[in-house]
This record gives sequence, C-alpha cells and structure tokens, in this order.
Amino acid sequence: MEAGQCYTCTMSSEGTCDCRIDWQGVCPYNEFLQGGRVPALKEGLPEESAAEVLSIKKYSDQLASVRLGVSRGFARRCRWPGSFIMASALGCRVPLSVLKTGWDRDGKRGQGWIEIALQPAGPKTKELLKSCRSREVRDNRKLSGVWKISGPFGAGLLNRERLNQAEPLTVIAKGTAIAPFINMRESFLQGPQIKLMVDDDKLAEDFLVNYLSDCPWEKVSLAGDEQKILAAIDGAAQVMLLASPYYTERILGMRPDRKDDIITANHANMCCGVGICGACSYTDKDGVTVRRCRCID
Repeated sequence: MEAGQCYTCTMSSEGTCDCRIDWQGVCPYNEFLQGGRVPALKEGLPEESAAEVLSIKKYSDQLASVRLGVSRGFARRCRWPGSFIMASALGCRVPLSVLKTGWDRDGKRGQGWIEIALQPAGPKTKELLKSCRSREVRDNRKLSGVWKISGPFGAGLLNRERLNQAEPLTVIAKGTAIAPFINMRESFLQGPQIKLMVDDDKLAEDFLVNYLSDCPWEKVSLAGDEQKILAAIDGAAQVMLLASPYYTERILGMRPDRKDDIITANHANMCCGVGICGACSYTDKDGVTVRRCRCID
C-alpha cells in the first residue's frame, strides 16, 4: 500500500481513496497515513516463502492447474478442509484455494507439493500465470518459475464445523470454487455418500475427469436450474455450496433458514488472511463484527 497499490481497495497512486461511504472494515491506507507513513501492517503478516513451479497444465485459455513445490509440513497442513494460500502478484496478495496436495512419503527428503487451479481473469492472476514461465537460477539450478506464497490459511469454508462424515453430503459447485471439495475428498470425505452437482462454466471437461474420475457428477447451471438446486438443498441434511459470492448469496437468500448450516466457500472474502485489515468483516445478527478469516481459529 505504501507503493500506491493498496491490497484491500482501489487506492490509486495519486493518493485518492475510492472506498464507499458504507465501508465497515479497517482502511489500511488511512492507518498508514496516521502512522506517519510507516507500513505497520507488515508486522503480524505471515512471512512469504518461495515456492518453485514444478509443473503447469493448461486446460484452456481460461484455466490451468499449477503444482508448487513446498515443504512436507506445509503440504500436510494444506490437507485441512478449506485451506488456501496467499500468492503475491503486482504488490498484492491473491487468495487461492488448495486443489490437491501430497508429499514424499519415504521420510527422507521432506519434499511436498500443492496444486492450485488458476483462472487468469485479471492482472494479478495473469501475472501469476506469466511467472510460471519465468526463469530463475538458484543454488546452481534453473527453476521453471517461482511464486511467493504465505499460509496455509484454514478459514476457507464457513460452517465447516457442521460437516458430519457419517451423513450423506450434497455438494453444489461452480467453476474453480470446487477446489476445496476436491482437496477434501482424499483425506476428509471418505465416509459420506456424496451427491455432486457441478456448474462447469469455464471448467474444461478433462479438468473434471482428471480430478473427479471416480466421483460421478450431475451437470447443472446455477443461473438456469435454480428450482432443481433448491430441491436438492431441501432434500439434503448436509449441503456444501461452493460458488462465487454472487451465487452463494443468491441461493442462500432463497433458503434463509439454511444459512447457518450450509457449508459455503469463504476465501473470496479474504485479503490479509490473518484478521488485520478488516476487509472480510461483517456484522452478525447480534451486532457483533466478525472477521471471517479468524472465525474458525
């Protein structure tokens, strides 16, 4: 933000602020000015580490999966349901859900890896995709590309504590928001019977086959099949809804009585990931301000 690239709003380099008048969070730029232009937020933010791009698979111009080399401990922590990382690009931090994770199991090398689904839709994600092809020499090795990442963070799912592995689960997902479900399947969703409904907008068929070959799914449209989706929700004891904030709020608005028990994606609200900036804040029914990135600590 001290470089004129505030990561929680559209602060411009001219020093003007475009925050809406009803903004309820903390403005880091304002605190930066009041603190004598000292970047106080750096204290308390997780340290970034370099993650080598081990491989990249492009499914289309709008979708790629990226495998990053991390420590085995980092990879193991990414197995936690709702895990996501922050990747740095253009002076900003981009929240990205972990798609899949694994590690060397011989106990000697300590090498792990994580996979991220990347949609190069804006300047930050396009920069991340570009960095996959960059070259860097380190310790006499030529690396294919390096990301700066921090995490993992674990509050990427709201109402996660309500998940009961003994009960059938209905999962409704759109696009790359399906990533938390894919990550959970190997370690956390071995028990329940799963009904999967997927809006494959911007998802390539071979992407779904690659990650869900052993999990049948029903193709739906969140925009056009609302009645079918609502019927599935009404008939299910457990529901996981993984979509953009727009579709999540739209569907929950039609079933307000299920708002507190449907498991939903949360990482789109993230900014710093550690409860400092306030960008993910909301006020609950009791008037208490809650920071969603800290709600599951």
